[in-house]
Amino acid sequence: MRNTLRFSLLMGIGGLAAFGQVASDILPPQKRAATVDFARKLLEPAPALETAGATPLPNPFSLNLPESATPPPVSNPGAGADLAGRAGLEVLASKITPTGSVEIGGEPILLFGQKKLKVGDRLPIIFEGKPYELEISAIERTSFTLRLNGEEVTRPIKPVTKPKP
Repeated sequence: MRNTLRFSLLMGIGGLAAFGQVASDILPPQKRAATVDFARKLLEPAPALETAGATPLPNPFSLNLPESATPPPVSNPGAGADLAGRAGLEVLASKITPTGSVEIGGEPILLFGQKKLKVGDRLPIIFEGKPYELEISAIERTSFTLRLNGEEVTRPIKPVTKPKP
């Protein structure tokens, strides 16, 4: 008897739900028309602002620099001359200050902060507006050797400081 009562109660509730009116979340087409028109206006591309003499904007991701970004010529041609020979290499080498050296897997590595260079790697440097590529030819525990145009110079890894009196 209990099961029959439960069954009839569930059938009655189910029947009411089946015949009852469920309110719809969708508006009628007349009321949706304004929203659809507004959405179409938002999706239309905006007209381009073109004028007769306007120049296109440069691509910010392009590696080509505009002519105005090139450095001005050196006013003193003697000071900006190419560094050649051992004297030039010593000037360039004095500007390079590594932070240390380490040996990993039997291979010496020269450290420049997070950058790690091995023997044979090239170290690009710009000095007085001119690019140079120095080659690391040797790395020792306390020194390193740089090569440029067949000339070599050895420098200490940590610069030598004079003790204070």
